[in-house]
Amino acid sequence: ANRLIEDLRGTEPFKWNGGNPTLVKECGIRTEQYFWRTQNYNDLRLTDLVLYIRNLPTRPNRWLARDGRLTPAQERGRVIFDRTVDKLGQPIPMGNRCSTCHSGPKGTDQESFDVGTGKPTDTGHIFDTPQLDNIALTAPYLHDGSALTMEEIWTIYNPHDQHGRTNDLTKDELNDLIEYLRTR
Repeated sequence: ANRLIEDLRGTEPFKWNGGNPTLVKECGIRTEQYFWRTQNYNDLRLTDLVLYIRNLPTRPNRWLARDGRLTPAQERGRVIFDRTVDKLGQPIPMGNRCSTCHSGPKGTDQESFDVGTGKPTDTGHIFDTPQLDNIALTAPYLHDGSALTMEEIWTIYNPHDQHGRTNDLTKDELNDLIEYLRTR
């Protein structure tokens, strides 16, 4: 799965399994070997890189109106995102609400969970909650990039409602949820 490197402050830990607790760890030896195929970083160069990345601003969100108002579809999606009961009136457990894990200004509680998307070939089934900032720009989705679209997250990879209560949503309601998420 992809993650923007813009405005990362407050979105730790990094890596799909949350294995890198800081940008220093994330930008360390493996990253420098990726870029230069050798170990070129000294402490000062690593500090400069971390400061640069930590201060990259978020680009403007093209799906959000300049005045911040939501369209009717986006507002309906926000209601779905924030809901505490499903369409049958059954309470949605706190840990299975969109707004619980994707909370805060950047849309992450910075915790890791089993959301039922692990594959037999994965080394673990606990995944970091990614931030929602500009989520529309980060396809493919899920820890391994298996969901090519946001819709696939819930139509293909959430059969048991572990990754939010979504199986009760109609196609139009799911589209509204996606329209709202694009504004994040």
